[in-house]
Amino acid sequence: MNIRLLLTFMVACLPFFTAFADNVDEIKAQINKVKKSSSYIYAESTAPTEADARSYAESKLYEEINAWVATQKKLKKSSNFVVNNRKELWTMLSMPRGSNMYRSFIYVKKKDIIPAENAVVIANESLPPVEESIQSQLPEVVSQIAACTKYGDMAEKIQQMKTEGKIKSYGRYASLSNPDKYYLAIYNREGKVVTVLTPGPDRRNVKTNKPDGVKNYSGCGAIGFEL
Repeated sequence: MNIRLLLTFMVACLPFFTAFADNVDEIKAQINKVKKSSSYIYAESTAPTEADARSYAESKLYEEINAWVATQKKLKKSSNFVVNNRKELWTMLSMPRGSNMYRSFIYVKKKDIIPAENAVVIANESLPPVEESIQSQLPEVVSQIAACTKYGDMAEKIQQMKTEGKIKSYGRYASLSNPDKYYLAIYNREGKVVTVLTPGPDRRNVKTNKPDGVKNYSGCGAIGFEL
């Protein structure tokens, strides 16, 4: 039985590594806690890139959800479902010869899987738009990255633009030899892209065009990218 999932997620992602405060042991403890509980459905994958690890884990999660739904009398007759509050944990695994692999662990509470017959997704149009005058002054690459709202989408966009030659280099904040040369895409522990800061010692917020800096985002992570 292959139940189709309505791809509507209230996503809460936890980055595998933050530039200012990271704790791999804490993430592993959370993963173990989820695995030991019968309240969750989860899936995990390891791959050479973050994007691949996430994609594989998501596919496995959908399969696990379908298998579980097929055993539930109140759910198995529904053709569509909404999966709320899906969460994601990241860790980086050191491999022989200095290479690294990325581990994605995605999970959801069983009670957050609900039928969605005739569901309609409505965009929140009350959110304040980015000022067009500010966006028009930005390079197109920066505008596209700043438009990302989720960590995974932002990281994938940066990787894609590096492959296309639109970005010269990128890296996590802690690995940058000279951070002032880089735009910074800031994200929080929930996996939300908070903002993008311009390069230089006197940074500005690209969405507000006001002075801003990394000190205002304690506990967050950042990916720097150079055009």
